[in-house]
Amino acid sequence: MFELRTAALVMAIASSCIASPGWAEDTEAIDNPKPLPGDVSLPLPCDGQMVFRYAYILAEGSLDDREISLGYPFSEDEPGYKQSFISGYRRDFINGQFTLSDLSREWVKIIGPQLPKTETGTPLKPMMYFIGKYEVTARQYAQVMAQAQSLASGEPAPTCEAPSGMVGRLPKVKLSRFEAERFGAVYSAWLMKNHKDLLPVSGRGSNAEDGGVGFVRLPTEVEWEFAARGAQAVSRQDLEGRLFPRRVEGSESDGPLSDWAVFNQVAGGTGQAARLMPVGTRLPNPIGLFDVIGNAAEMVQESFQLVHAGRRQGTYGGFVTKGGSYLEGEGTLFTGMRREYPLFAADGTEQSNETTGFRVAIGALSAPRSRYKELFTQWQKEGRLASLTDAIDDADDPTKRLDSIIAASPDPRMQAELGLVNEDLKRNVSLIARQREEAAGNLIQSAALVAETINNYNIRLTNMKKSQQQAVDAKDEATAKLFGVAIQNGTSAMDGAVAIYIDNLANGTRYTDAVIQAQFQRVKEELNRKPVIGKSLMNRATLFVRHVGKYREQKRADPAAILKELLDSVTQQ
Repeated sequence: MFELRTAALVMAIASSCIASPGWAEDTEAIDNPKPLPGDVSLPLPCDGQMVFRYAYILAEGSLDDREISLGYPFSEDEPGYKQSFISGYRRDFINGQFTLSDLSREWVKIIGPQLPKTETGTPLKPMMYFIGKYEVTARQYAQVMAQAQSLASGEPAPTCEAPSGMVGRLPKVKLSRFEAERFGAVYSAWLMKNHKDLLPVSGRGSNAEDGGVGFVRLPTEVEWEFAARGAQAVSRQDLEGRLFPRRVEGSESDGPLSDWAVFNQVAGGTGQAARLMPVGTRLPNPIGLFDVIGNAAEMVQESFQLVHAGRRQGTYGGFVTKGGSYLEGEGTLFTGMRREYPLFAADGTEQSNETTGFRVAIGALSAPRSRYKELFTQWQKEGRLASLTDAIDDADDPTKRLDSIIAASPDPRMQAELGLVNEDLKRNVSLIARQREEAAGNLIQSAALVAETINNYNIRLTNMKKSQQQAVDAKDEATAKLFGVAIQNGTSAMDGAVAIYIDNLANGTRYTDAVIQAQFQRVKEELNRKPVIGKSLMNRATLFVRHVGKYREQKRADPAAILKELLDSVTQQ
């Protein structure tokens, strides 16, 4: 940590050296100062490289996606509550555009062993996208943009002249949204001209002109935030936390944000000479991204939209920056924060900020011709019933709409055919509804059992702590140490059970309150038939249903508070 906390001194010393004639630099070190397993890269002009990390969800294919939370559900006593219309809680969806088979052989060798092995016969597979490991640096920006004239005119590429050393590792700031997009366009053109075979291709092996070749662009806001939160590397509750997990070995709490982010360490952003730092001077987030919080704020693809009733509102504004900058105070930084800036300054020039830079992502067409068959098959399979919910208004009930069509048809044969179709549709709708109801009941029982397991873990931990204290009092250090290891393992197991319980809470909110309450009644009836454990499980099921209601309102759950309530409920029985 000493190295991290003296980064400013290192930068000052290094900056005084880089102007020396004949400075010989290691381009790999300057473009990837903190190598990690799973790094993949694309070439840059002048023998540089742009390093990427992957994020994925398990999905059935390109049309599938995952619902996730963005922003933050501010409470009324929190500073951001009055600006919830800017970066408050909202829902969105995420998927990747590339499968393992879409990648170059080199990338497959690196990424393949790290992806989860899905069960045989399951339709799920990792759907990936790629996002820059670091913010684009001044050196990388200069290297790419120097190629613009050559690509447009066909003239020879210029000699390599770009900032070097630690100055070259500073994020590129003071550029407009248009300049950031232009960087992606020039870099993509250079890659397609010189290294097209290294780019991911949606539908690799198909016609190269079908639109599936990857290109470099700004990340979308949902891509940026999902990756910044920790993506596939963190649990559901961690994914919805204020900041990504910052685990410190040997500690149960997160480490100081200053070890992960460059920011003004005086609350309120005053009183300290905060400044931009070279990329990679802090620790990475859970999927290996550096500087997603602090240092340079980062532009994303979409224009700004206000937050309205848990979703993005329909009016577009200026450009969006994410993650905060080095001038922010710690109290204002969180993974979902966003700022809005005008595209143009008051004098009509393109708006740029000293605190704003960008990182890039790799994308492709959402529906390249190589994916048409797959997309159509998924669409056909899901059909209109994919939007089925627990409570369908009559106007939205597809069986009732079909009833109206049948009644209006003048052709008796058509009426008969449609009638058969409608009966089949109704059976399927009824089957789906019953399956969802049963799933809600099973969820309640499962959560009650998890809560019972948590209590059993707590009893064992309490007993082990007593035994450890007895060993300490008897000066039996070996036995005390053994109990210490067992206590640590037991605590981890209990924390894991609490995480599963909170996952169940989140799943519970996918059902309407009416379904949860109805199934709770059925569960209580079943538990009443179990005289030994039924009463205990019923109390836990009751608490679970109450917790689901709170989670539905607050969109989050505090593991420590949940654990306390679960254990307190035992003493009240």
